[in-house]
Amino acid sequence: MSGSERLVGVDLARLVAVAGMMAAHTLAFTDPPVGAGVTALIDGPPSTLFAVLGGVSVALAARSRLAAGERAAAVRSTLARGLLVAVLGLLIVPIATAVFVVLAPFGVAIMAASVFLLLPTWVVAASALALTALVGSLVATARDRLGVLDGTHSIATLVVDPLGTLQDIVLTGVYPAITWLAYLLIGMLVARALTAARARGRERGALVGLAGFGAVLVALGVGASELGLRLLGDARHPGEPALAREVLLGNGYGSVPSVDPLWQLLAAPHTGTPADIARTVGIALLVIALLSLIVSLLPSRVRRAVEPLRAAGGAPLTIYVVHITLLSGLQSLAAGSASWLADGWIAWALQVAIALGIGALLAGTAARGPLEALIGRCADAAAGLRGTARGTAMGSAEQLDGRG
Repeated sequence: MSGSERLVGVDLARLVAVAGMMAAHTLAFTDPPVGAGVTALIDGPPSTLFAVLGGVSVALAARSRLAAGERAAAVRSTLARGLLVAVLGLLIVPIATAVFVVLAPFGVAIMAASVFLLLPTWVVAASALALTALVGSLVATARDRLGVLDGTHSIATLVVDPLGTLQDIVLTGVYPAITWLAYLLIGMLVARALTAARARGRERGALVGLAGFGAVLVALGVGASELGLRLLGDARHPGEPALAREVLLGNGYGSVPSVDPLWQLLAAPHTGTPADIARTVGIALLVIALLSLIVSLLPSRVRRAVEPLRAAGGAPLTIYVVHITLLSGLQSLAAGSASWLADGWIAWALQVAIALGIGALLAGTAARGPLEALIGRCADAAAGLRGTARGTAMGSAEQLDGRG
């Protein structure tokens, strides 16, 4: 499998992640509600897929700099990228009235991940495993003892309550950066494993193994969750299994509501429990591996035909910000008979069509997304790369500035 094929698969996985987040924002509260199967796929997995891909891209983007011995430049570039994403997140929160914006915690997690670029794989793996096992309990305990921020973090809250805002972003908010760091580290491990397999000419076999490992993780997460559901459901909702499932497996918006260790068995979305992380990481690995394998089997003319899709996947930050801004505006304007513009399958299809239109425009002009280009230039400036190193780095895959 060639490098270009691999990167097309990664870009397509990004597009799936963004389209999934669009679905979560437009389908979650429709009337009548979507089915349980659709909810299970859109409530949690898209954003965590995006986080795992973020880790993949952070590692791939730093690879050429690290190979050239520019360790400090690799860290500076990643720090700058994360900082810019976090600041952008804080800036658009007042506009984004329709959804919780993930960018500030995601940017902080990217900054934290920069340190791990310099560490051996076994340290990254041990750290990812420790976070997976402990972060759910840590966040639940922090919420219980420290409380949560009144409202959503933004530039305004950063000025009025800087410590509370930092606590919200890192530990007790809807998207705790410490939880997202676990996903980023796992993505970095995936990138290292696939890079090593490619060097040995075994990347396709590694992708098959990755898909198999993902399936095992999904089974483990779901199995643990079913056990936790039985233990907690019988105690809290005896004789009402359907009600227990609905209540206990609802979106946690950052954490489970109790410090009871039994809650850590549940794979409720956006709770960061070991079961939740196992299930969502498993889904992410399956998506990445299967799309990369499919791309490897496509003839070259078909790969050229999907270039608009690849280009859309290569501009995830631009498309995410456009989506958030447009959806918030539509939800403010749409009412009554016009509610279909912001909620439901038509609203989702409209958002996806806009994303694909952006992809077609970028593919036709051989351009990068504007936000990706801006962040890329700032990251390169922070790295202080020389011309030759810059040319090498520009060919690397990257989540947030759309390279690859």
